[in-house]
Amino acid sequence: MKVAELYTTDLHEDGAEVEIIDGAGEKTGLFIKVMGVDSEVFRNHSKKQQRAYIDALRKEEEFDDEALLVEGLVSVTIGWRGTNEKFTKELCEELYIKAPYVRDQVEKFMADRANFIPAKPKK
Repeated sequence: MKVAELYTTDLHEDGAEVEIIDGAGEKTGLFIKVMGVDSEVFRNHSKKQQRAYIDALRKEEEFDDEALLVEGLVSVTIGWRGTNEKFTKELCEELYIKAPYVRDQVEKFMADRANFIPAKPKK
């Protein structure tokens, strides 16, 4: 085995698709492509969120973690298919705000690193 076989950043940058399930538990045919948690974009946003949290604590101010969460998810969303609406960051943000269950599915999908790693052939 080579150490390079363990690298994940490029795979997470390339992204993977999650099929969205509607509120009734049915497949929608909408696939959202997102980068994974090992991507540079995600890691940079996590640092930004952490700094904002620390700054808010120091200043004894309110911290709007939901706004930063949505901003971060939008930043790692690459595109979608299965709808006739063209992907834009603005429409993506609106979707994540007005359909929190979609946002939850994307978050859960991203948290599982296996979703970004191709399956190895069985020996």
